[in-house]
Order: sequence, then structure tokens, then C-alpha cells
Amino acid sequence: MPFRFEESMVNEYLSRGYLIMREIVPPALLRDLRIEAEKARALAHKLNGPQTQRIQPLSRHGADLDLRPFHDYCELPELRDAITSLLGPDYTHGHVDIMGLLTEPADHPWNIGWHRDGVVEVPPEARDEIVAAKLAEAWYDLRHYNQVNCAIYAESCTWYVPGSHLRQWDMPGEEQTTGQAWLRKPDEGLSNTEAERLYLAHCREFPGAVQGHLGPGDFMIYRNLAWHTGNYITYQPRATIHDIVRYEGEKSWTGWQETKQDAIRRWQERRETSSE
Repeated sequence: MPFRFEESMVNEYLSRGYLIMREIVPPALLRDLRIEAEKARALAHKLNGPQTQRIQPLSRHGADLDLRPFHDYCELPELRDAITSLLGPDYTHGHVDIMGLLTEPADHPWNIGWHRDGVVEVPPEARDEIVAAKLAEAWYDLRHYNQVNCAIYAESCTWYVPGSHLRQWDMPGEEQTTGQAWLRKPDEGLSNTEAERLYLAHCREFPGAVQGHLGPGDFMIYRNLAWHTGNYITYQPRATIHDIVRYEGEKSWTGWQETKQDAIRRWQERRETSSE
């Protein structure tokens, strides 16, 4: 059946923090996207190495890819109408100048680590009261932090903690794990199957975590201030559109990007001063 937006989806998104719109990309467009996705996945590994997670933005690669199917995706009426019904006017779901394509690793599995976007964007040493106040201002504002994974092939890489987007504090057992070497590359002597089992346990053991299962043409929008991670395996092809839902209305309220950059600059200046 064609996708149909239900009013209950608004409450589902606001309360759980994520919503999967099943089979919203029609088969004809999915077929066209797959043709270019195959090229993009090969290009990603060529340019960024066999373990790369993505190629982004796609707009940089118009010489190697036919970007028309991605523009068609951006203009898809079903998605445009669904996003308007979910969030209101002035939101857009597709931007080829931002959009990436997520890919599977070629050599070994790995895990990106549990994190919250926004929080992870500023090093702990740089998170002062100015950063905390600005992030708190943006936290519950739906114009920020709406992220998208749209599956061209079936995939189950994203893990998420429903409801964690509603709180700025962390519960017992919730700990950021990005950047840990054992998650990025299996320890010496560990087989791929052993590493896969280890990374899966890391996902399952996080309090309240659920795995997002996307079929081809499923569109997942999620509040990426919630706890989430990505778990990547070698033996299933992945070609997933990764983007944001962007607010296109009046933007005088912005300033989070500048706040982050200023905080990092102040931290670096303190480091330089202390090393002199």
C-alpha cells in the first residue's frame, strides 16, 4: 500500500524521538537511486578507504554520479507532504549539498560509539557554561537536530534510545564511547565474527537501546540529541541516504554553530597558554 501519514505519527515522533515512514520512496525512484548508489559506494571506498562510513556531500561528485535521482528524492511529494504534516511548513528533507551516502565497511566490522549529537560536537574540556546555556536553548527546539537515514537497501545499522531526546541529563549506564580504538578496529587476533559479536553486545547492553530496522525505501527521521550509535558489518551492502531535515524559515535565533566554534577556540587558546 502507498504510504499514508497518520496523525498519531506526530506524537510518536515527539515522544519516542524517531519515526520510520515505511516504503515511502516508490520502487521506480528506488531503482534509479540504486544505480547511482552502486557508483557512489565504489567511489567512497576509492576516495576515502575501504572502511569509510560515507561519501558526503554528494554535490561534490556530479562528475562521477548522475545526481538526478537524488534531486528527484529531494522533490518527492510524498516526503515533502509527510515532513510538513510532521513538523509544519518551512522544513525540507533533502539537500544534495548536505546529503551523504552511508556505506558498509570492506575489511572489518566497527562501531561508531554511543553519543548524542550536539554534546559530542564540543570536546568535554571545552564545554563551559556558555556552551551549556546555548545547547539547552537549542535542545527542545524542533528546528534543530532532526536527522535522516533513508534506506536504498535494507539495513539495521542504527541503534537508538527512545525518549532520551527529552532529557539533557544522562541516566546510569549511559556513557559516550566514540573514539575508542577497540570499537574502530578489532583488537589484534580478533576475527571479524568475534568482533561483530563484541560490537553487537556493546549495542545491546546500552540501557533502553533498540535497533532500527529499515526496509528498502524506508525513511527514518530521528532527534539526534538522543543517545544513538551505528554498528557496521562487512557482508551486507549498505547505501543509505544521510541528511537532515532543515528549517528554512526565519533564522535570527541561530548561533549554536558560532557558540561551538568559539568554545573550541577558547579551549585551544587555554591549551596553548598553559604549554608556554
